[in-house]
Amino acid sequence: MINFTMKNMEGLNLKKILFYVVICVFLVMLAACNGSNDASSSDNEDVTDESNDSGSSGDEDVTISFSFWGGDFDIQRMEAIREEFYKVNDNIEVELVNLPGHPDYAQAQMTRMASGDPYDVIQMAEESYSFAARGVLEDLGPYIEGDDDFSLDPYYEVGIDSYTHNGTTYGIPMRLGSVMMFYNKDLFDQHGLDYPDENTTWDEVIEAGEQITNHDEGVFGVSPLGGWWASISQFLHSNGASMLSEDYSEFTMDSPEGIEAIKLMQEIVNERDISPNENQIPEGMDLWTSGNIGMLIDGPWHVLSSQANIDSFDWDMTLAPQGAQPASPTFSNAFHMAKGSEHKEAAWEVIKFWTGAEAQEILAAEHGDTPTLQDVAASDVYLDLGDLPPENFEVMLESLDSAYGPEASLMWSEINEVVQDAMSQIINMNEPVEDIMPGLRNEVEELLEEAERLQEIYDGDMEDK
Repeated sequence: MINFTMKNMEGLNLKKILFYVVICVFLVMLAACNGSNDASSSDNEDVTDESNDSGSSGDEDVTISFSFWGGDFDIQRMEAIREEFYKVNDNIEVELVNLPGHPDYAQAQMTRMASGDPYDVIQMAEESYSFAARGVLEDLGPYIEGDDDFSLDPYYEVGIDSYTHNGTTYGIPMRLGSVMMFYNKDLFDQHGLDYPDENTTWDEVIEAGEQITNHDEGVFGVSPLGGWWASISQFLHSNGASMLSEDYSEFTMDSPEGIEAIKLMQEIVNERDISPNENQIPEGMDLWTSGNIGMLIDGPWHVLSSQANIDSFDWDMTLAPQGAQPASPTFSNAFHMAKGSEHKEAAWEVIKFWTGAEAQEILAAEHGDTPTLQDVAASDVYLDLGDLPPENFEVMLESLDSAYGPEASLMWSEINEVVQDAMSQIINMNEPVEDIMPGLRNEVEELLEEAERLQEIYDGDMEDK
């Protein structure tokens, strides 16, 4: 029984009440589906019913549905890995299902799970914790411990930790990345400036940015700031602050260190005018690839796009700037198993292969995101770019020395939305920090309280099953 009474409703507006109704409907349907002994029908008529053997594939042919998001490169990579998988697994067919990304992706997963027909293997990123808390993801611990051919030891710890919730591992990542700094060598040479390196500070970035910025030519020293969670997080953490407390239960962004960091971001954009706000970016123009940005602080996907689109200037990369400390927020995605999957052993074989060496070498050959297997990441397959830039590509591995995972709480998406709205008011509209932060604190605290209530609902529902 779901422990949801009128007491839970106190203080909630209509929008929040509707949110709870949706969650409750989802949990009721999920409980009904999990409690049924009847196997749900498959979209593929050739799939063998395995509901009576805890999902063991045995020698029978099975089809594993594998949902993910991404563009053409991602689809090609997934298909290439599947081709290799088939060479060693002739009784498991993998149906790759490419779905729209956030926010539709999570909704699609909830709909399938509530219907009793979840995808067997599910790619997830920061919302992993939210789904794990709902009790709809399989604990991978028994599969890991029971498989003599698999160990978590070779993986980057920060990658595994991002998908280990309350001591339970729910997902295994194939790739991860962190915030890096790319720089236009030509602009630095024009102004007689030393190139940034692994010890560059935010103060040095500001100093160089002021010399590089030329508004008459549409050139800015530094890329836009605060446009997404990793940009905000990197700036906060490098200055000794954070959005939430270590256990994600308290709002800490308005600490003295946090306020100082936010005001500095605002100063860089609005007073020093060396980083553009959203109104200063010409529509349809990429300031970085066009040569109009001195230092780009963003994710590693810019390696591939820069190689493909920059031919008018030289560029390189290094670690993200540091303030009181180095800071490299990581972003990744991992492969999870649906608790409602009827083919769990086969699903594990798919997850194991997709995160293993053969699959990661396919990823490594792209020279983009970092493979999560440390040996593959350190290999020439990943690090040897031939004659292509950047020269300092190996710094991608060094960035993981100061890496930390996202502050992914149960209300991750909602908290990030209100934080980014507030930061937009501060950075793009130049609203006083003191006027914005109290309201932001109230909104985030409401969401944290809501997360606590939801967790009680989920926990109570799990106890009743």
